[in-house]
Amino acid sequence: MTTPTTTGFNGARTLLGVRRDFFDDPALAESRGLGDMDYREGLIAAERAHSARMAELRSTTGGQLRASEQRTYDRHAEAAAELGAEIRRLDDEAGAMFGRALPTYGGAPSARRSPFLAPTERMVDRLPQGGRDELGTGTSRSGVSLGLLLRGYFTGQWNGADNELRAMGEGVSTAGGVLVPTPTAAEFIDRARNAARVVQAGATTVPMDAETLKVPRLTGSSAPAWREEHGAIAIGDLTLDSVTLKAKSLAFIVKTSRELLEDSDPAVAPIIEADLAAQVGLEVDRVALRGSGVDPEPEGIANASGITEIAHGGANGASPDWDLYVDMQAAIRGANFEPGAVIHSSRTEASLGKLREGDGTGQYLRPPAALDGVRRLSTNQLPGNLTTGTSTDTSEVYMAEWSRLYLGIRTGPLMFTLSERYAENGQVAFLVWWRGDIALAQPGAFAVATGVRP
Repeated sequence: MTTPTTTGFNGARTLLGVRRDFFDDPALAESRGLGDMDYREGLIAAERAHSARMAELRSTTGGQLRASEQRTYDRHAEAAAELGAEIRRLDDEAGAMFGRALPTYGGAPSARRSPFLAPTERMVDRLPQGGRDELGTGTSRSGVSLGLLLRGYFTGQWNGADNELRAMGEGVSTAGGVLVPTPTAAEFIDRARNAARVVQAGATTVPMDAETLKVPRLTGSSAPAWREEHGAIAIGDLTLDSVTLKAKSLAFIVKTSRELLEDSDPAVAPIIEADLAAQVGLEVDRVALRGSGVDPEPEGIANASGITEIAHGGANGASPDWDLYVDMQAAIRGANFEPGAVIHSSRTEASLGKLREGDGTGQYLRPPAALDGVRRLSTNQLPGNLTTGTSTDTSEVYMAEWSRLYLGIRTGPLMFTLSERYAENGQVAFLVWWRGDIALAQPGAFAVATGVRP
């Protein structure tokens, strides 16, 4: 059979029309070389083509679409949305045949309904039509700068910030300020995710549409078995439970002088954004690795049950060596997972870099070939003053198949409440409010080594 594909604006209607033929006369659909799965694949291919064209328009114009480009963009978006809706309807229909829901299509941004985001995917792409301006201004709100928005709000200086001024009309005004528009908040979340080492290592982001979200996971499966002719076939059960994410609140206040904002060049805006995102990303790293789990703080890997714990160097710890990393890798593989990265302190990375041959040549030691597939990432969020036996200068090393770490992020407007609380000191302040949670999908995918000395 051949699979129909199209990138034209009438492609959605063409494919949907064939689908109606399939229902009315299956023989006719078969004669056209179109089966049920072929039809679905054709829809997906066409949807992806439209979404790719939308992304191309955004990238080549820098998000600043002219009227004619906006109309082209809208037509592609309409076709992609129609195709995506039909894909989901088809999946729902198939699920109903088996009395259960099936995973829906996880393709291009306009049709994605998967509960997960890979590290390379963006929160802003989960917004309707990629964060495009639904108010008809022709402006891509995903290009709104948080730094320029804050500067303009506090000082009234909107030079070079036309997009931000328009976006202000979408914020919810309160006695204390405004809430930042959703697309701008989503871009900030993306910046914070990019700054987090656990996301760089491969952690999975789970957008949360409610305060609590249960994510199913597989905890056991049946095993195949050889059988004699006419013999009974082995029977096993798939066992499932769920990981619960409950949004917890992270908040902090940032103060600065009004004079600094008034006198700052617009070029300072990216610096403001990068610093705020980095602060959130660093705290996400800390709780993901070492969170206590005592409300209101999420539970991190170190305090989760079921992980592999390795006491390096015995009772009092020892300096790191490559054997430790190979042992951690073996422990994770022994649980049927494949580690892709290790996170340790900057001090530990420096210690590894100083390892030398013991044969008197002074040659630096390279990592063994067994670790070729394991990336090394360093962070300053791991302490270097932990107590192990009589040692008070130890740290930790984390290795994992990081996709098994779930970073729940509460969707909806991220709250940047602009405050005049410190006006009597000639200062302005903004309250940064982020909500999310941490969970381990499979604790066996994680190994933590303690007692790592300088």
